[in-house]
Amino acid sequence: MRNALKDTSAPTAEDLLAAAEHALDGVLRTDCETRASALDLLTVDALMTHAMEIATKDPNTPEDFPEQALRRITSAWQ
Repeated sequence: MRNALKDTSAPTAEDLLAAAEHALDGVLRTDCETRASALDLLTVDALMTHAMEIATKDPNTPEDFPEQALRRITSAWQ
């Protein structure tokens, strides 16, 4: 996760979401149906989970952040 965030010490929900999008894009460009991509997919999951946790604690995060995040992350498949 640290590599995905480029060592950002206090990432925002947006930073985490952007890192998850980037990581997922990398996975989808490879043969993501093999066990080799499992750690990368777990990293994407951890980044998304952490983004949601931070978003719920930050009063400046838009209320529709979860919906925006899901739209952004699922657009990688289209």
